[in-house]
Amino acid sequence: MQALTFNAIHDDSGRRREGRSRIPRIAIVGAGFVGSTTAYASLMSGMAAEIVLIDRDRRRADGHVQDLRDAAVFSHGARVFAGGFGERWSADIIIFSTGVSQSSMKSRADGLKETAAILKGLVPDVAQHNPHGILLIASNPVDVLTYAAWRWSGLSARQVIGSGTALDTARFRQRLAGRYGVASDNVHACIIGEHGDSQVPVLSSARVAGAPLDGFSQQLGLPYEENVLRNIADETRTAGLEIIRAKGATYYGIAAALVRIVRAIVRDENAVLTVSSLVPKSMELGEVSLSLPSIINRDGIARVLSIPLSLSERRAIRASAEILKGHIAQLGFSEATIAPANRDPQEAVQEVQYEIQ
Repeated sequence: MQALTFNAIHDDSGRRREGRSRIPRIAIVGAGFVGSTTAYASLMSGMAAEIVLIDRDRRRADGHVQDLRDAAVFSHGARVFAGGFGERWSADIIIFSTGVSQSSMKSRADGLKETAAILKGLVPDVAQHNPHGILLIASNPVDVLTYAAWRWSGLSARQVIGSGTALDTARFRQRLAGRYGVASDNVHACIIGEHGDSQVPVLSSARVAGAPLDGFSQQLGLPYEENVLRNIADETRTAGLEIIRAKGATYYGIAAALVRIVRAIVRDENAVLTVSSLVPKSMELGEVSLSLPSIINRDGIARVLSIPLSLSERRAIRASAEILKGHIAQLGFSEATIAPANRDPQEAVQEVQYEIQ
């Protein structure tokens, strides 16, 4: 029997109140590797009563739907449909995975304008017909497009979430767990900033079973080797591109990360995940979307958390924000602050990114 979740209803004042429990509808825009795998993972999770797969290639969407319906017989029995653009915008959560292939690209920022043009043609219509829905952006470059989707939609910042570094953080914890011989659930560490080359591994406050890395290393009789931690951070940063080089695309990991975010929303979990959203002004990083630990519940982003950072990590997150603002400016948002002309922000990231204090 499927678990029920709260259906949040908004009254005229915008305040949240609880309505009759039900399992929600999820729409996935883009039936490529990421979209179709996310649809499958969502189906098997049992968190949706209805899954709608939307793609410009309707035949491909129909084919995935028929395949998913076969899988539904062995799962939780969600209804699966193919929809056209402009349809099914009443979904509780709309996941955008559409975009150009990264298989021939050097970075996630390549193809920005092409993917942005696709989203710009969809997001305003989605927001107009579904002002209380939550947009979950997986299209790359995800931080830039999360900011753009927020601007184009006119929705509140809490309703527009990017998958951000949720997967990077999982990769980071998994690698640290392997280093220390523990389950990844016992590792508390995160990647913040850009989902890309300027991402920042937060090692200064990382913990294993509640102990700092140096203290836990001492308990195990292991040397605290900064070069090993730098290598782990490097492997985390390049993991996605290595998978793309090997098989042409990444989709299992990101699909699982998206379903984890959906679960936090659907079940009103107040879970802390590293997702991309508009950065609060109090953090003094400018008007930009990037990943920070955030409390996720049925309203979307309930709160963006500030975490303790070392001096080098603070410098790195500022540099990451400047790089992203430069990409945002390419889309014509005049309010986006450009990085200082006398300093290449990428150089700043390379200078401080993996300095460990």
